[in-house]
Amino acid sequence: MTNAYIPPDCSCPPAQVKRVDGDGRPLPQQFGAQKVAMYQALSDRIPFAHWQTAREDDIGAMVLDWFALLSDNLSFYSDQWIREQHLATATRETSLRQLSTMTGYQPRPNLAARAQLAVVSNAEAPVVIDAGLGVTSEGNDDHPALPFETVAEKIIDPALNMMTAIMPRQTTFDPDFIAVQGGNRNLRIDEPVMFASPGQWQVRMLTEITTDKFPSGDAYAELQVSENLSSFDGLQNDSIKISSFASQIEAKVTDTSVLTVSGLHPNLTNADYFVALNNATGELVQGLYTNANYANDTLISDPDQPVLFAVTNMQVNKSLTIGDVYTLYYKPIRGARLIGTPMTHASLADFDGRIAAVEKFTGDNDDYAGDFVVQDAEGKSVRIKAALHVHPHNKRLALMLTELSDEALVLKAPLQIYGNFIDVDQGKTVVETLGSAAGQQYQTFKLAQKPLTFIPQTDGDPVPAIEVFVDHAPWRFVPHLYGLKSDDQVFALTLDAEGQAEVILGGVAKPGNKNVVARYRHLTTGDNPKAGTINKPDGRISGVSRLFNPFDALAGLTGDTAADIRAVLPLRISANDRCVSSEDYAVLSRNFGALSAAARLYWNAQRKRAGVAVTVIFEGGLNPALAAELRAYLTGHAPQGSLVDVFEAQASLQTIRLSVVPRSMADVQSIQDQIQAQYFGKYDGLLSPRRIVIGKTYRRTDLLLPLAQISEIKSIRELVFNDDTTAVGLPVAGSEFLSPLLDIEVTA
Repeated sequence: MTNAYIPPDCSCPPAQVKRVDGDGRPLPQQFGAQKVAMYQALSDRIPFAHWQTAREDDIGAMVLDWFALLSDNLSFYSDQWIREQHLATATRETSLRQLSTMTGYQPRPNLAARAQLAVVSNAEAPVVIDAGLGVTSEGNDDHPALPFETVAEKIIDPALNMMTAIMPRQTTFDPDFIAVQGGNRNLRIDEPVMFASPGQWQVRMLTEITTDKFPSGDAYAELQVSENLSSFDGLQNDSIKISSFASQIEAKVTDTSVLTVSGLHPNLTNADYFVALNNATGELVQGLYTNANYANDTLISDPDQPVLFAVTNMQVNKSLTIGDVYTLYYKPIRGARLIGTPMTHASLADFDGRIAAVEKFTGDNDDYAGDFVVQDAEGKSVRIKAALHVHPHNKRLALMLTELSDEALVLKAPLQIYGNFIDVDQGKTVVETLGSAAGQQYQTFKLAQKPLTFIPQTDGDPVPAIEVFVDHAPWRFVPHLYGLKSDDQVFALTLDAEGQAEVILGGVAKPGNKNVVARYRHLTTGDNPKAGTINKPDGRISGVSRLFNPFDALAGLTGDTAADIRAVLPLRISANDRCVSSEDYAVLSRNFGALSAAARLYWNAQRKRAGVAVTVIFEGGLNPALAAELRAYLTGHAPQGSLVDVFEAQASLQTIRLSVVPRSMADVQSIQDQIQAQYFGKYDGLLSPRRIVIGKTYRRTDLLLPLAQISEIKSIRELVFNDDTTAVGLPVAGSEFLSPLLDIEVTA
């Protein structure tokens, strides 16, 4: 976005000097040398050649001294001017920006953050949200409240409003919440219930049955039992059988391991489970009887005609007290079927491809398929793609999942599903009368508001969000004013470090009275508000009850600093706005808006040719949409058919323990703050995202160098990496960047 127009305040080169060094800079001289040089320069003039004086107050000598002093000062300032013309020696940010303009590189301005808002409608029919609607974010310690505007018109369908997901049920047994299918008839309070799984069985008294419904509407019964069933904890529900008992009868202990039941009971002849409840103590005994036989017991002892009656004796595997009377329960039958309770925490993978909703579908288009967001009770969100599935009779709604952005993220119930979205980006639109056209080419107008908003593009550099009208006719923005004619209705921009913009009319506009008007957006800071904070519409929106951003805003970026320009300009010149080497891909990724980027060539085995893998760090993170935009931008600057893959760099979490010795009277807190700034300062810190080198191993010398800038530090006592005193560096993988935890100790 080079501009051929030269601002009026541009420094112009001085006249060529004769005494220069090898780099073309003027050689500064001492005052005495300047005086001699001045005398020699004037000695060829005949009147001056014969002039001599010995008086110190002679006006001629005074003028000579004045000129010598002036030359001395000019020599110094000329030298400084020359230094400001070189990237390596320039110290002023203005100089660096002028140098970048000369190369055709427009330093990155503040780039507008972008976000997607979930919209909840309270209307009965679809409503339209217009483009340009204002929404404001909440302010915090990092940034004030920021204005955003909707990007495009969008239809909001109430049928895709906030829905509540039915959580998947647990498949394992929970002894603290025993749920069985509702409608059972075989379980009775104050009777024993048997829980059996392969290898074990337990019997408990059923003390209470509570019926209720899950959020899905399914009925269930919660069982309260006499003792905890912790031995079944974690077993699969379908492996546990719940049984009640079909029959009960009174039995008496006639031997320590024999229960005697009056009468003949053929159904007790086979070895089986038994449960016996002591009628006196309430003790519950469970076990197995191994043998049942019939015998005659004497009812009336008469030697001649005794009265006998039949009994059934059960041999049991328990030691009992003779004479105790028990109620014997036998013949187990299915009592109920365990069902899992809804999970309190689950990942999308637990839904097995289908998320049922509590609500019924009320819309017309039950064939809808598209984007949704699932958000949990803690505000964590996951993007999904899904198709609606509506039951033809009861209209119960479910989402059939087709794509998940993160299927492993654990979410806390309840889960809300949102299906209405609208895109916003940072900035506020104003309409401003710039002034009156004077009929001159290259007439300039300064915008009253700053900074001007710039919008990233996939096919080129970020473009300014501005329209200029002269006599109500739109003029076209161009990145430069080379080769224009006076009747071309175009305009260009100049931009200073603070984002203050000037409009330059490339053609000659017809003179008029306040006939130059601009419509533009401003207040772009490059900050990225956190999830849930862009939520305040500028006025009431008919049919909308709530809107918010489920995810952090992203792609916002504070513009290039002097350090950014110095670092990237040589690489940008080498890249020349096209991707050839892997380094070119990294440079253009950064120009697109990445804080840092690295690229490497790789062999694509499937396509049988080389590709480029680009790893990037973006403020606010990288989502699939932003990755696709960057990929399109890079392939647009690369040879046709180039393979480009974009990945987000992952943080390599490591530790640094630093111990320094301060100079006498030094402030400890000041030293700690300066160390933090040298390492993590947002714009200049060695390990800040703007300065970090992806895939670089930072060695001891790299990390000691910034500390030399802190004059209050006397010496370095210790620098330890990951608690390993022998480590000489912090290695990271090629797709990672160093993100260390710094432990600072300032000690005498």
